[in-house]
Amino acid sequence: MSVFKSVLELYRSSPSFLSEHPAIYTDSGVMSYRELEYRANAVRDLLSRQGVCPGEIVSVCLPKSADAVAVMLGVIKAGAVYHPLNFDAPPERNHRILADVQPKIIVHTDSTCCYARHYPVIALSADLAHANPGQDALINPEDAAYVVSTSGSTGHPNSVVIRHESIENYITWKLAYYQFHAASMKLQFAPLSFDSAISDILSMLCCGGALYLVSADKRANCDYIIDVIGRYPITSFAIVPSLYKRLLCFSGDVAHSLDTITLAGEEVTAEVLAEHRRQFPAVRVVNEYGPCECTIGVAALDVTHHAGSEPPPIGRAIANTHVFIRDAAPDAAGRYTGEICITGISVGNGYLGREPETCLKFLRHPDTNAPYYCTGDLGYVNSAGELVFAGRKERTVKVAGNRVNLIEVETAMNQVQGVSQSAVIFHEERLKALCVADRTVASIRHALSEKIPDYMIPSVIQLSETLPISQNGKKDYHQIADIFSQQAKQMDTTDFRVENVVTQYWKKILNVQSCELTDNFFDIGGNSLLFIDLIMEITKAFDISIDLSQLLEKLTLQDQISYIENLIKDKSKEINE
Repeated sequence: MSVFKSVLELYRSSPSFLSEHPAIYTDSGVMSYRELEYRANAVRDLLSRQGVCPGEIVSVCLPKSADAVAVMLGVIKAGAVYHPLNFDAPPERNHRILADVQPKIIVHTDSTCCYARHYPVIALSADLAHANPGQDALINPEDAAYVVSTSGSTGHPNSVVIRHESIENYITWKLAYYQFHAASMKLQFAPLSFDSAISDILSMLCCGGALYLVSADKRANCDYIIDVIGRYPITSFAIVPSLYKRLLCFSGDVAHSLDTITLAGEEVTAEVLAEHRRQFPAVRVVNEYGPCECTIGVAALDVTHHAGSEPPPIGRAIANTHVFIRDAAPDAAGRYTGEICITGISVGNGYLGREPETCLKFLRHPDTNAPYYCTGDLGYVNSAGELVFAGRKERTVKVAGNRVNLIEVETAMNQVQGVSQSAVIFHEERLKALCVADRTVASIRHALSEKIPDYMIPSVIQLSETLPISQNGKKDYHQIADIFSQQAKQMDTTDFRVENVVTQYWKKILNVQSCELTDNFFDIGGNSLLFIDLIMEITKAFDISIDLSQLLEKLTLQDQISYIENLIKDKSKEINE
């Protein structure tokens, strides 16, 4: 019998359980622990009335809200398996995920949504608050707790099963390592479909602290984030390094209550850490590493004082988990580099409905028969005994913290009518695609938006008559990268008119050769992070202050030029007065 428990036991032993202490903050209000428990019990009872039995999967497709957290708890209380589904993802991709997961029921905002053709769907109602305490289901530590879905190497998303004992072990470690307590308050960034959101939510609820939920449309709004940190006693947050890099440019003097920042989901650069130390020298930084095939984080390291130009190590394994290097061989620097593998309590149960992929990635040690997961990441152990990330074996990358397999993106592109061939690379921190097609880039981008999430759509799509081929007859990705590198144009710095400068920055940031005054920033390859980069460049170029929310209402090139010209005129008037 397992020595571990259900995470519900940690939650019920929280010092704030059933109290009026705030549990969840959103832009629209606050939910106490008492109300959260009532609503979670109501969800549990609702699922029971719908015939959901322990061990059955409940897919939850809701926008981020306090009620969405109550649903997560309610599913667990019912003894069911929680499966968060990305509310903003294209239905076509979610349908592929659901085909593997085969949920008993789906919780959605609309009981008549497109998924209702294939699965029972229920919508939440306002009377959830009127529930009796009732009895939670009996949970065994070995039972499945949740399922998360991620980009797969076969062109199809994979869904991973994680047990209660694994999540209880991770949360117990996290509470001790980070020293969270009832006065802790976490700013919660990650989408609910990420396992890092499960980490944020459960770690706070199990220590009696509070969460401030950042909605999907505000996640990359740095002005908004800084405002929240300044107005609320936020003590910590977990964020992907690429977004934190941009946040540091907007930070100001707001770290009055921050004590810890967790960087995860991407490789941490020395540049980001140096800027963090310059602005927030008293705030601790933890580098946390872990694939979703295991339980959230499997290794961590305090990198607050990491020096040098090299990225910091990803640390040491958490409790009851072991990380080792398989097939290690000396690299050019004489370090023994190989594939990072994970064993111990953190390893998941494999992929639902994907037996071949499970057998390929989840192995058993020939001597001990202990299961271990092969991450596809390369790494080595340094002289201090710390694990160092050294790249990927496979064509998998991280885009703003989202794991993206380039094969899945290519598969989606090749399924677009009129596209005969495509090649996708990760170049200069962005997805870029070269494709042979008889349709426009705009129409390809629109077709992809119905198949894959926005973060998987290449920010640069270029048409070509053929794809470069290597001597062995395969796509030559090195030549493709050279094509994009050679196309990088130097900015024309001789014309200082606002129209020219803004246009040049659009071309530079979007990596396009031309753009029209009527072009929409997001329609020609822009995204939230690139929009922040644009604001940073224009702010420095004209020495003006730009209101992000106002600029978000002016997405065409012409509208932005007019807006910036007016800001410059207003600034000139203030100086003259």
